[in-house]
Amino acid sequence: MADEEGGGGGGGKKKMMIIIVAVVLLLVIGIVVFILMSGGEEEEELPEVEQQVTNVAEPLAAPIFLPLDSFVVNLKDGRRFLKTSIQLMLSEPGASAYLTMRLIEVKDIVLSELQELSVEDVKQSDSREALKQRLISAISQLFPSKPEWEDPEPIKKVLFEEFVIQ
Repeated sequence: MADEEGGGGGGGKKKMMIIIVAVVLLLVIGIVVFILMSGGEEEEELPEVEQQVTNVAEPLAAPIFLPLDSFVVNLKDGRRFLKTSIQLMLSEPGASAYLTMRLIEVKDIVLSELQELSVEDVKQSDSREALKQRLISAISQLFPSKPEWEDPEPIKKVLFEEFVIQ
């Protein structure tokens, strides 16, 4: 009889362990369901935020990149030089074709702007951003007054692939 009671006590411990595991499992499932349900509400709110962001600057569906090769210029101090590779991001295929036909003029404009830089200009990120804007403005002067394409400002960005000072 003592063996039966010992076996029954072990069985009671097994039942208690199964109940505890079941309760813990139910708690975990409940937490997972709660997280998934609350995560679904956040996903519904995100498109509204994305719409506000995309209204500010809508990304191009199919940007066109026009590589302008590498440029090496002496900086104003005469002791250092800048090596950079530049690409233009355009919104219009017609504008890309137009600039491709005038690539020598585009490169001349870029060289002229780069040769005006000093070491301080190159090191400061605001000066680089100003350089990008000057390049966009100067290159845009090459476009005809009444272009064939829809976008009046087809150059969207000037992108530096490399920017090395030595």
